[in-house]
Amino acid sequence: MHNIRIYGIISLVGLFLVPFFDGIVRKTKALLNGRKGPSLFQTYYDLIKLFQKESFVSQFTSSFSKIAPIVILLISAIFFFLVPITFEGVPINIFVLIFIFSIGSFFLALYGLDNATYFGWLGASREVFVVLLVEPLLLLSLAVLGYSTGAWNIGSLHDIIANKYFVSAFFIQIILFGVILRYIMLAENKRYPFDNPTTHLELTMIHEAMLLETSWPTLWIIEFAGKINLIGFMGLFAFLVLPFDFGMTNIFLLWALRFVKVSIISIAIGFWETYVTKLRIFRYPTILLSLLTLQILFVIFYKIIH
Repeated sequence: MHNIRIYGIISLVGLFLVPFFDGIVRKTKALLNGRKGPSLFQTYYDLIKLFQKESFVSQFTSSFSKIAPIVILLISAIFFFLVPITFEGVPINIFVLIFIFSIGSFFLALYGLDNATYFGWLGASREVFVVLLVEPLLLLSLAVLGYSTGAWNIGSLHDIIANKYFVSAFFIQIILFGVILRYIMLAENKRYPFDNPTTHLELTMIHEAMLLETSWPTLWIIEFAGKINLIGFMGLFAFLVLPFDFGMTNIFLLWALRFVKVSIISIAIGFWETYVTKLRIFRYPTILLSLLTLQILFVIFYKIIH
């Protein structure tokens, strides 16, 4: 019980630090472009500024638009809290975790439809299109990882990967899983090359197109939930692809190490978004289905050598 309380407190602190990691991404991109860029705390200022905007509700929306943002934020917070398991006795199944995250995407798409605007419908249809491409790839890669390790919950999977990381074919599997998870993280959170998070062109938007008719406080809720999801995926990436704890057992040291890992991943995303251009939506299946094919070929290879 004592560990659970500590975990809850540190998780809340981590939730408060979510905008800081987003600031790292923005700062990295600015520096690489030769600009001083915004402060690392600029995202905090932006979220606070949203509270000063006038509240506006479209006459075409239903009561669902009032419920959906709260559900999206709660789902994002649950996903964020369940990813970094730091105490024993809490077996969180990997598929349950992904199912929880998918609920948030479902409600976000319905929210875009409920606004009854042309761009809202466009963004919602693209959101579902990306989800339909990403979810099978994510489920297959997790299923292969679970089958090869015999572990189906995050804590056990983390421990086994850390112990077997550099073992022949398993190392190849982890590298492949890392590449797939990176693209899934970018696709699910609408980052380059799948979407431009700072675009002002409605016809190229996915996430932002669903929020054109959104204002305070709904806009703040959904924007914050999106940033939570991104950091949650970064934590999942750090937890499974970079599972090294260097023998640490102290919960505070473990969280400090994960803070460093997520910071490094944030900088890497900043590098990535500086030198990569956005793909046309018709090319999404090419890259995602190619990764799916690569994963299937690895399954065949794994069965042959075992």
